[in-house]
Amino acid sequence: MSAPQESARDLVATLTAKHLNLGHRELRPDEDLWNLGMTSLTCMGLMLEIEDALDVELPADRLNAETFASVNGIVAAVESVQSGVHGEETRART
Repeated sequence: MSAPQESARDLVATLTAKHLNLGHRELRPDEDLWNLGMTSLTCMGLMLEIEDALDVELPADRLNAETFASVNGIVAAVESVQSGVHGEETRART
C-alpha cells in the first residue's frame, strides 16, 4: 500500500522551508517569504522544484514577487493551474 499523497499546500510549505533553510521551523501560510530571506535565485529554484514535484508549469504572469510572497500565494498559483482556471482565462482573452 502506498503512502497518502501529500497535499499541494504541505508540499509547497515543506519545499519553501527547505529552500529558505528554515530547518524544522513551522512556516505560516501567510508569512512574508521575502522577509525570511527569499531572493530571486531562491524563488527560481523553488519554482522549478514545485513544478517538478506537482507536474505543473506556472504561467509567466504568475512568476513574480507577489505570487512568491507567501505559501498561500504559491499554492493559489499552483491550484489555478491544476484546476485549469488560468488556462481558460487565457483562452477567453485571446
